[in-house]
Order: sequence, then structure tokens, then C-alpha cells
Amino acid sequence: MPADLQKINEVKERILNTIKLRGPSLPVHISKTINTSPIFASAFLSELYAEGRIKISNMKVGSSPLYFIPGQENLLENFSEYLNQREKEAFHLLKKEKILFDETQTPVVRVALRAIKDFAIPIKTIIRGEPKGVWKYHLISDEEFRDLVEHSISHPQRHEFKPTQEIPKTAPVLMPPEIREIKESVIETIKQTIPDVPKITPPPIKQSLEQPAEITIEKPIKKMKAKDFEFSNKIKEYLQAKDIELLSIIEEKKKDFSAKIRIDMPFGKQEYFLVAKDKKKISEIDLTMAHQRAQSEKILSLIISPGDLDKKALEYIRTWRNLVKFEKIRL
Repeated sequence: MPADLQKINEVKERILNTIKLRGPSLPVHISKTINTSPIFASAFLSELYAEGRIKISNMKVGSSPLYFIPGQENLLENFSEYLNQREKEAFHLLKKEKILFDETQTPVVRVALRAIKDFAIPIKTIIRGEPKGVWKYHLISDEEFRDLVEHSISHPQRHEFKPTQEIPKTAPVLMPPEIREIKESVIETIKQTIPDVPKITPPPIKQSLEQPAEITIEKPIKKMKAKDFEFSNKIKEYLQAKDIELLSIIEEKKKDFSAKIRIDMPFGKQEYFLVAKDKKKISEIDLTMAHQRAQSEKILSLIISPGDLDKKALEYIRTWRNLVKFEKIRL
């Protein structure tokens, strides 16, 4: 086994041992264990996830999900405090009842249950010939789930959702008769001095109970001419000549082109987030933005351009050479 590959496997084992000891962890926790940056730790965690050796939570702590080993699902509840208020209430309701029939819940609870995927498992069941949606608490077994459903059918009960805080009702304030007469007189005088204004009735707004109404603002689409595709067509020809597989096009502009590609490497196929720019100088900002987009896709980044790297961009490449690649091309 090559020394580099052996070292990578050793780091992965250290990460797995750390998660076994401390439970669900964030990249910042792992980075301290392996003495590297959170970004590098995230890269190792992404590889372990791709290998099926760890899982990723749907819930996020800050901006990052939790990484855990199969069998540690119950420990995710230690982080339920990071759910928003509605999600917490839905979580505690489901934990108490074990199962919830979707049709008996309020729209607020339905939306919250769909958001807490780590704890609420949707199950489709057939009851008396009709399909029903049932939410299952993630820690109960299938056998217990069936028993609870059967018991609920024979003993129907509507699970009501009660908000944690209620708005107190304020008792009406009674005015003395003499003050009320003065107030009515003033109001009548004001009415006589103000001309009648026609009442404008707004059009009715149709809104679903499940989700709030959405307002979509459509921007005019600028049609690209044939000459605007010259740069992107040259990039596609370059990829084809290099036998690089074009998986999907993300963005295509006159002087910018981004896509997901796949390259044959000695150890197998490797995906990259490709950014091509038709400019004389590639800046540090160009590299940083490409790197961030690639990180969100959990893949490496490749920047190609007929231009050169400026001074700061050269330093950036040297720092992130394992995650960011640059190649100067001739078009």
C-alpha cells in the first residue's frame, strides 16, 4: 500500500474512533482531533460518508450537519435544542405519542414534522382500504409501530396540538358615561369634515393551509446570441479532446462557464466542479468562489482559463493545492 494512501486510511480510522467516543460530531470537533482545518476535516468526512461508514444528519447545528456512526441515531436527540420552536414542539409531541396520523394534525405540525427528518419517519399505511399517512417516532420498532396503529384504529383519538404560549385575553375597558359622550361627539364632528372615500376591496388571496403563499418575481430572460456561446463551445471541445466527461452544465454565459465533470484517475473516476473564465487575470476571489461552490457539492474544484493567476491567486493555489486545481488553456 502506498505511503500516502496508508496515511489517509489512518486519519479516517482516527476520525471513526473519535465519533465512536464522543457521538455525533461537527467538522470543527474532528479537525481538532486530526490537527487540521475544518475544511480538510469535511473532505475526510465526505469520503467516509460516500463509503457508507458514517451518516449525516438532516438537522444542522449552525451551518453544518452532524456526522455519526450507524447505531448512534438516539444520540441525535441531545441536539434537539437546535431545532426551532415549532420543530421542538412537534418533536416532543411525536416522542410522547410514538405515532401521529398526518390527517389529524394542524398545518403547523405537519410542516414541522416534515422538517425533522432525523426523528420523524413518514409511513404510508392502508387502513380499511384507504391510504393513510402516519408519522413514526424514529426509535420505535416496526412491530411496536404496527401495534400502536392497530390500537389507534380500535381506540380513535385526535391528537391536538397546543402551542406553548397563549395570548392572554384582555378584558374590555369601560369608559365613564360623560367621557363616552364627549368621544362620540368628537368622532361625529370628524366624520362631517372628512369627505367620503370610496372603499377599495382587495382581490381575495388563495392560500394553502399546508404552506404559506409564495410570490414569484419573474425576471426577463436575456436571449443569448450564437456568438455568446463561442467561449462555452470551445470549453466543451476542450473537454471532449481531453476525454473528460461533462455530467451537467451549471451556468453558461458569454465569458463564464461552470459545470460538473468527471475525470478518469489512476484510482478511479473523480468528479470536479469546473469553472472556466475568459479573462486575462484570475484573482483570489475567482478561486475562492469556485472552491466554495465545490465544497457545497462535496467535490474538488478545477478552474481553467486562457489567462494567468495573479499574485494572491498563486498563493491561494499553493495553500489549497489538494482541493483546488488550476490549468491554463489555449483556445
